[in-house]
Amino acid sequence: MRVPRALLTPCRGILTLLLLIIVLATGAQGQHLPVMMRIGLQTKQPVVRLLGELPLRLCATGSKPLDFPAGTTLTFNAKDGGMVVSDATGRELLTASAALQLQSLPPVAPPANPPAMLPAAQRPPLIDLLGPTRHYDGKPDRPYRGAFEICPHSEGLTVVNVLNIEDYLLGVVSSEMRFDYPLEALKAQAVAARTYAEKNIGRCGALGYDLDDTPGCQVYGGFFSEDPHTTQAVRETAGMVITYKAQLIDAVYASNSGGITESAEEAWGKPVPYLVSVPDGPTAGEDPVTTPLNEKDWALYLKVVHNWFGLAPDFARVESYRWVKLLTRTELEAGLPAKYQVGTVLAITPLHRGASGRITDMRLTGSNGSVEIKTEASIKNAFGKLRSSAFTIDTYYDDNGVPVVFALWGAGWGHGIGLCQVGAVSLAKQGWTFQQIIKYYYKGVSIEEL
Repeated sequence: MRVPRALLTPCRGILTLLLLIIVLATGAQGQHLPVMMRIGLQTKQPVVRLLGELPLRLCATGSKPLDFPAGTTLTFNAKDGGMVVSDATGRELLTASAALQLQSLPPVAPPANPPAMLPAAQRPPLIDLLGPTRHYDGKPDRPYRGAFEICPHSEGLTVVNVLNIEDYLLGVVSSEMRFDYPLEALKAQAVAARTYAEKNIGRCGALGYDLDDTPGCQVYGGFFSEDPHTTQAVRETAGMVITYKAQLIDAVYASNSGGITESAEEAWGKPVPYLVSVPDGPTAGEDPVTTPLNEKDWALYLKVVHNWFGLAPDFARVESYRWVKLLTRTELEAGLPAKYQVGTVLAITPLHRGASGRITDMRLTGSNGSVEIKTEASIKNAFGKLRSSAFTIDTYYDDNGVPVVFALWGAGWGHGIGLCQVGAVSLAKQGWTFQQIIKYYYKGVSIEEL
């Protein structure tokens, strides 16, 4: 049995041990114990408010736990590098200089007025994070499975959701893909997301958690985001991960390749044998898609809406596959980071593209000289957070030959490495299984059940 990683850190031990007891008590003996995840939901918060839908237990290292009835709201106020905990009336309950753990307890009796999102009997133990969160749907007062840890720092409070990986994935797959996508596409996403999570545990360790809830790791919306269809995909692939030579792969994925996926070698500067460029077109697995060889060919390719896997209008916006953005020269200049300022921008020149068409090296020429912008992420951000760096440029000049407007004709959404989410939808519609989808986008891999 693998020991949950959270037990390896003393300040996390109490909370994880309690969760472990709950898992074992509910029939997990003799089975694979799911990995425990620590997901960062908020940082640098002056105030955090949490509501228990069931009775709550608040634990502090070296202190007797405090228990509260269902429906209790607790307020955590940052103060002098620590925190003060109060109840709904403002009565101070305790002060702490180290992390506090909050978990749900079985109710002594059913709550008189349970939250009405689902019948009480259908709702798992939940704790609500009150107020706005950073999840892209903008919904406040989000309920979460598992437990919470509130960690004080000099700049405020960090809020961490602690739960097992299978429950975590329920809020990931439903956030990363639409619930009405074909089931085999959702299963492919579930296995990729599980593999990514296990491979990247501790990625945000310097911040006090494993992963955050944003696209920088994986989008995670908690219980609010869950749907029976995406839950089915997670449950039916429980424990399945992707390996290469018996090791977990880095199962990165992107929304839309734009027609050809990118290789890790082009994007990251080092080859990864299972992350190579593959055609995301109608002859996948048969004839390769011809990659344009020069800027003229790329301009034609990027302006044409090919009927390939990334084009699935019944499920995804066409703009995720082909898009155009108009930037005035003054808008471009105003948005450029200081290190890329070249005065009046006179020319934008792609210097290198990967196999997918994503630019990884670009020169800006201006009245004060020139500068190179390297990496796909830097290029996207420099041009106003583009969907991808796979674009070609049309320049419109004034009567003096000075650029006025740049038209960026682009393809795809995201870095384009690994699984293409919209492509997976198109393949599933054609009858591909989730195993076939995974093995198409990640070359030479195996799917194992831990």
